Amino acid sequence: MTATAPADLGPAADPGPLADSGPPAEREGIFDRAADFVSFAMGRPKNIVFWLVLVLAWTFVFVFGGPHLRSGNWLPSWFTSTGYNFPLNLVTTVAELFIGFLVAAAANRSEKALRAIIDRILTETDEIDALLKENTELTRQVQANTSRLEEVHAHIAAIGEKLGVPAGDFAPPAPK
Repeated sequence: MTATAPADLGPAADPGPLADSGPPAEREGIFDRAADFVSFAMGRPKNIVFWLVLVLAWTFVFVFGGPHLRSGNWLPSWFTSTGYNFPLNLVTTVAELFIGFLVAAAANRSEKALRAIIDRILTETDEIDALLKENTELTRQVQANTSRLEEVHAHIAAIGEKLGVPAGDFAPPAPK
């Protein structure tokens, strides 16, 4: 049995040949689909490069933008004052918190799927071990029966020799 990974492992990727085994999967809810989408999108190199470029651009704007831009006087006072800086901090903190929850939910689902695959592999390994033991026992029986057949053949040849009848010296019949 060979499992091949799909070319694109996005949220809607084909789960592969092992997906049809075991109990039916739970129906995905909106939260689970969103968690898969966010964790997939956040981990892509394009997303990482995009945010790196954006942060560098933001930094360069304030470093090389002059004293007026660095002072922050062009921003609304509620946005920059110490008493009302809460909205910006709240939005970013809550966004990061929910992204963490979404990514953790996707990781939990991935772990559950991986656990199912590992359980299936362990079950199949146990079945292979049982079949191997059965095969080994059958091989021993064939070996014992072959030894008995050789012994019976030797006895028949000896009896035929005593009776003057050629026994056991014939070639096997040709296949038809």
